[in-house]
Amino acid sequence: MLQQIHVPNTLDVEAIERTLAELWQQSAGHDQAFGDDAVLRARVAGLMVFLQDESLLLDTQQVIAELSSSHPCRALLMAGDRNAVARDIEMYVSASCGSQKRSGSRNLCCEEITLTAQGHFVSELPSAALPLLVPDLPIFLWWRDQLGVEDRVFSQLCEAADRVVIDSADFQDPAAELFTVAQLFQRKGDEAIVLSDLNWARLTPWRASLANFYDVEDYCAELDRITDVVITFVAETLKPLTVSSQALLIVGWLASRLEWRFAGATEMPPLAFNFEKNDRLIKISFNEVQRPAMKPGRLCEIELKCSDVTSTFLVSRSEDGRHLETQKTIGERSCPGRLVPVGNWSTAQMLSREMEILCSDKIYEEAIRVAPVIMEKRS
Repeated sequence: MLQQIHVPNTLDVEAIERTLAELWQQSAGHDQAFGDDAVLRARVAGLMVFLQDESLLLDTQQVIAELSSSHPCRALLMAGDRNAVARDIEMYVSASCGSQKRSGSRNLCCEEITLTAQGHFVSELPSAALPLLVPDLPIFLWWRDQLGVEDRVFSQLCEAADRVVIDSADFQDPAAELFTVAQLFQRKGDEAIVLSDLNWARLTPWRASLANFYDVEDYCAELDRITDVVITFVAETLKPLTVSSQALLIVGWLASRLEWRFAGATEMPPLAFNFEKNDRLIKISFNEVQRPAMKPGRLCEIELKCSDVTSTFLVSRSEDGRHLETQKTIGERSCPGRLVPVGNWSTAQMLSREMEILCSDKIYEEAIRVAPVIMEKRS
């Protein structure tokens, strides 16, 4: 991280651009003095990040520093604590640099502008930040706060963004906030948004492993008889009996892909729900476990069982978290399983992948329409 400079006049765009130019000149002069390769001032996108408070700034800056090696950008970080004592907007500019992966020599840097505010001044952050976006570049919004359909700050930033990125793993109330995501997808015309979920990307190997069962013709007859699904995830320490967002998303994906219709909650166990298809009842139950080596909310195991319980299809994550293993039992016959590596991508790597996509993910949207419904109707 290069030197961070405070900008006293937050609404003077020309002053900010001059400060950035001076920052780059200082950096270039430093490199020449020590015989280093030139600093490349590159921008292939604009990235806005909204943070619920300043405690997330350091972590976000580290992500952007890693991101700059593949997606150099102008990053606008907005930290707004709405519940704190009112404090007017303050602004700082700096630069994040990283060496290019292919050459390993030149420094590839992105500009970083940080705006902080508290209390009622948070609502003014979009008006201060949006004029600083570079024209004619794709714009991404990474939202790191609670979602709200009527949130004016969120709406203003969404209007300027080509794509919105969230991470449902951070949701404090997964069912409620996934329901909010579903409401966002219902917007029409100019209000419609294109949205990505980093937590959905983490589920890619799980979805691929489950889908592979259905690619084997010999398994299809058994899979069409599934009556029980057990989903095991790492328990939330302070929120017992709370279904994690990953568990809800995988249920939404299974139900939407297999055309299962929600049929209500069960009495026992407390975390169980019924779906149905062609008069066949499918019970989905959730199981919480303790795994200190894994983050709370992460999936551990998904088991599909047939009505006679003689056929099962299992996907489980290894204790070290590096692999998914599939197991199949058809009657008394055990079938060969597969061991699939799990890419433990960093947040920067996942964000980089999302910044290469501008189209909607219709499968995610269909899963989202199912995911929060089961918890909403349970009450």
